[in-house]
Amino acid sequence: MRNAVNTDMNPAKTQKAIVLFLCGIVLSGLLCTTPILAQPSAAALTSAQSDSLAAKALADLRSDLANLFADSAIANAHVGIHVASLKSKEVLFARNDTKSFVPASNMKIVSTAAAMDFLGADFRYTTTVFLDGLLKKSSGEFVGNVIIRGAGDPSMSQYFYPDPMSILHQWCDTFDSLGIRSIRGNIVGDDSYLEDEPWGEGWSWDDIPYSFSAQLSALSFNDNKVDIIAKPAFSLGQIADAMVIPTTNYVSVVNSVRTVPKDSANGINATRQAYSNVIYLSGTIAPPADSTQEPRRTSSVAVDNPTLFLVSLFKRTLSERGITVRGSIYDAKQWDDKIAYTELRPVAYTTSPPLKDIIRNINTISNNLAAELVWRTAAKEFSGKGSAEKGEVLVQKFMEKNGLSTKGMIVADGSGLSRFNIISPKHLVGILTAMHNSRNKAAFTRSLAVPGEKGTLQSRLKNTIAATAVKAKTGTLTNVSSLSGYITTRDQEPLVFSMIFNNYTVSSSIIRNIQDLVCMRLAGFSRR
Repeated sequence: MRNAVNTDMNPAKTQKAIVLFLCGIVLSGLLCTTPILAQPSAAALTSAQSDSLAAKALADLRSDLANLFADSAIANAHVGIHVASLKSKEVLFARNDTKSFVPASNMKIVSTAAAMDFLGADFRYTTTVFLDGLLKKSSGEFVGNVIIRGAGDPSMSQYFYPDPMSILHQWCDTFDSLGIRSIRGNIVGDDSYLEDEPWGEGWSWDDIPYSFSAQLSALSFNDNKVDIIAKPAFSLGQIADAMVIPTTNYVSVVNSVRTVPKDSANGINATRQAYSNVIYLSGTIAPPADSTQEPRRTSSVAVDNPTLFLVSLFKRTLSERGITVRGSIYDAKQWDDKIAYTELRPVAYTTSPPLKDIIRNINTISNNLAAELVWRTAAKEFSGKGSAEKGEVLVQKFMEKNGLSTKGMIVADGSGLSRFNIISPKHLVGILTAMHNSRNKAAFTRSLAVPGEKGTLQSRLKNTIAATAVKAKTGTLTNVSSLSGYITTRDQEPLVFSMIFNNYTVSSSIIRNIQDLVCMRLAGFSRR
């Protein structure tokens, strides 16, 4: 079973669905289409009557939420929640809110908040290409080495470029404009800006092949993965066609996928061993039942040593553009000589979008690689060392700056893939509150997922009273589900909340249903 991603999106079992349906009846007025009964105007109420209504409304809210968390489906689970008003600071509901939990991707709230606070929302990365040698203008031959210096940029990817290979072509354009026709030397990728920690502490070893668990590098490209596109062969029983994107000989594919008849059960598995770039493709593929559909299956696989991956792609692109490279590719860690950048000539640059756009990508779609690189970049700029250890120190400083306790909190990575992370709902509410009160309020709030829009809440809470009221970050590991963020009540009162579920044994869809019911109840809350 994949540890980091729970893909169980099946409907809840009938019995559990009935339980949740009954909860929905109890929590009346949650759907947008349900008429809202008129309330007495504030002017018509005495102060005592108003206070009495508010107290009863809060008591009803707490009772309804308590009933939701008393569901037998989660009786064996470890569940914590904290809900507070950003206006009055009042705690509306809390249960196990100071207990320790594995937060999954809610850890991205911690890492991105600390990074944005320290680096600023407009921080940008720059990746630089240097020449170390001499150009013979008469022949167009460059004698020396080409060095690509990374700075931790996660944005040279499909999330920010329709085709990331366009970046490498821009670098080739520069070489062409300089009159370089051939290179007698090597191409070196320097990823030393960040510490050599290809995976986070506590990441699951069996997630290594998958793109959501891609290796970390200060010189990352195309999300440090390849896409393998399989198509049915012309004849049944034959090996399917397989194509690697981007085109590269850095990986090799052992393909045993067979073509089977239409409507046959089929599926493809792509995997590789650690420290290897041999990808094994197995399974079956059938032509689509509908001839208008594209007959293809795409599998994304993380590469080993992303730095060499980028360097190999650049060498290939140079060759395709007619610039011959008579040399090898190297990771700077394999390079004996120290690189003296002050003596080298920078010839090409790639600058990232502002950090606020990168963090929006991180929190909206839950981009693990980008979260790790941003967190470690902030640690590098803060302490001079881009490591997980210094990343934890960065978070501690952020918490101290905002008057927040770190007691009972362990920061193992920036993405939440690690099960060594420990945090409480109260910690997360504190961080979200600090960001709400910071100069980065707007940028950070925009980074969170919204129901019905592209992101991890796209298929949740649509056509409910919470559809336009919630901005939140999801989190999912096997038997872990979390949801934290902001919500606006019917009275336009801003709330902050965090709920984490650990060690449940029911379908994750049931847990998500409970979370959604909580959001709907909070969105429908009124003190009047």
